Amino acid sequence: MYKLFLLAILFIKFSLGYVYAEDEYKIILKIDKKIITNFDIQKETEYLLALNPNLSKLSAVQLKKVSKQSLKREVIKENQILKFYSIDYDAPGVTELTKSLYSRLNINTEQEFDEYLLKFNLDLKDVGRKLIIEKTWNQLIYERYKDQLNIDEEKIRKTLSDNLFGLETQTNFLISEILLNPKSQLELNNDYNNIKKLINEKGFKIAASIHSISNTGKNGGEIGWVNKNEVSNLIYKELSNLKINEFSAPIKIASGFLIIYLNDLREEKIEINQEDELLRIIAIEKNRQLNQYSNIYYKKIEMQTFVNEE
Repeated sequence: MYKLFLLAILFIKFSLGYVYAEDEYKIILKIDKKIITNFDIQKETEYLLALNPNLSKLSAVQLKKVSKQSLKREVIKENQILKFYSIDYDAPGVTELTKSLYSRLNINTEQEFDEYLLKFNLDLKDVGRKLIIEKTWNQLIYERYKDQLNIDEEKIRKTLSDNLFGLETQTNFLISEILLNPKSQLELNNDYNNIKKLINEKGFKIAASIHSISNTGKNGGEIGWVNKNEVSNLIYKELSNLKINEFSAPIKIASGFLIIYLNDLREEKIEINQEDELLRIIAIEKNRQLNQYSNIYYKKIEMQTFVNEE
């Protein structure tokens, strides 16, 4: 299976390789004092294709746009981090971060992942550097907003008890997301119409990769399996009205508007230790709030950053 996957990737590379090959050095962006060249954009393209081979369905122009936006976000985050921390790009723990990444690609070992990355002219150090930047960014967000987290443990405990009372099974939803932060209702309407068209033509993963401002956009918007206890009542209500392969209208949340896509659903027998489940849901709620703060904070510093497109 893994060899077949590699052969598929090689075919993609052979088919698309000519699109990205550029010999002439060009400055594409200036972000504060950082210069981004066409070669940087090309390397980001390789990285995004490695994470999400579905991006090969995009045109060269679309793929370049996605890569430029992705690299821009990373550089803005890195510049902000360096105002507060020195980044240890070889920090302990990068191996676990890498493992989490290649497991989503159905790759079993670090050696296999390294071989896979070679097909994209990348190595483990390239990937590790990006993961450490994101991990350090999350640390910055936590330190900045930890005192503003609002976790009502008793409310979560009661909701959990109510949701599980008398039930033998519960529905789990496999979902993906697109997070938008439009400046106006008109922009939201235009974005949503473009997204609907793109989903119908290319699929939800492509739409998420192009339009979502969430980090999940890099892997096609995938969130994973969730149940009623792990999402807000508003999102659960939307999910309950969706059929498999359907998506919601934009849902207003603190950090923007969320479009939810239902990939699959399943019924599972409830065998839950309520105390363990309580701790897990509290952790999920903390992460949800921190993700919202992350998006809000990024938008703020993006507006304060000097960006010049050549």
